[in-house]
Amino acid sequence: MIKYSRLGMDRQLNEIVFAGSHDAAITSGAENAQTQSLDVLGQANAGVRFFDIRIGAQTVAGPGDTKGVQLRAFHAQSLAKDTKIRHSTDVGRDVEVERNKLKHESLGEAWGLGLSKILRDAKAFVESADGRSEFLILKFDKCSNWALIAETCQKVLGNRIFSTASNVNTMLLSQLAGKVICAFMTPGYSQLKLANQRVGITHIKNLYKPPAGYDQNFSGLQYWGAGGTKINNSSFDDKIRENIATQRKILRSAATGIKDKKTTFTRKVKQEGCAAANPNAMGMMYWTTTGVFKNIQTRNSQMWDSRRLAGLDAIWKSGFEDYISNALPENIDAMSFSSGGTLKLFMPNIVMIDFADTHKCEHIYGLNTVAGVELVKVCQKLDIHGGRHDF
Repeated sequence: MIKYSRLGMDRQLNEIVFAGSHDAAITSGAENAQTQSLDVLGQANAGVRFFDIRIGAQTVAGPGDTKGVQLRAFHAQSLAKDTKIRHSTDVGRDVEVERNKLKHESLGEAWGLGLSKILRDAKAFVESADGRSEFLILKFDKCSNWALIAETCQKVLGNRIFSTASNVNTMLLSQLAGKVICAFMTPGYSQLKLANQRVGITHIKNLYKPPAGYDQNFSGLQYWGAGGTKINNSSFDDKIRENIATQRKILRSAATGIKDKKTTFTRKVKQEGCAAANPNAMGMMYWTTTGVFKNIQTRNSQMWDSRRLAGLDAIWKSGFEDYISNALPENIDAMSFSSGGTLKLFMPNIVMIDFADTHKCEHIYGLNTVAGVELVKVCQKLDIHGGRHDF
């Protein structure tokens, strides 16, 4: 079994590379909707440590002849909704809730695993013999009923929910061991108005959207990254090329401190000093090509053949190169083998994938085994202050 604790419990979170699950709870649905085959416990056992989750409220049967709602993962761009008093199967009482409906199931929209099931799986993993030295991060984004989600997280996870107010990026693996980090993106976190609603809920912020600088005093998790390919781009090879080009650009903008922003006239202007440009920010890259057309699993399998898999490594290595070339502090000698450990900070940390399994997670885990001395050798091959070299 993959154990990140074996890398050293004194490692900071931002010093390791680990697998992330894209649309982690969509384990069923049409071929253009399903993104995973294993449930959350199965993915965690395979090596996933970061889970991308969207939660809505689906109408289900309640007590007796009444209607209720269940919090469930969904795969859709948006949800139709109305507000009603309904019985929540997750917290066991009547609540005012936004009920959600999928609008376009033919376009790849689908319901996934229930939130309580997701949380029970996460808790089971960190309480297991193999998982008690590990951690899990559940990132909640584009959800509805944020307060109800928070209450369900608190109820199901109990003392396994991570509740330390600190900069999570620089925390040690020993401090995260046996915990589930329930991370709410800013729109959701801001809706938790009461102090008790935020107990055990961690704020997570994407520095790429909108572009922002890394804040060492931020209480929560900060990362830099984005995924997605064009909906109308149905050619597999074109999607691969598009994803590689997009991911290279996003990681490079994190390292250089510059991001292109479109104006209302579609012209691009450079926004200086608005990117992460700090190795303590968690870098996120996507090795996915989901879309509304064709079979996602078939496309994903092709991405992981030996020929195309080199693209994943190339994106990751180019991200490392860009950080070294653009964001390396002057007091660090990248050419010195004594700097090998420090160079571990200058790498994309989270690799987002579809249909997570042990094989894929082992490949990603292997990026951690690139010894510090090997990273220094890479730097020695680069002209840090001049031109660039391709890997």
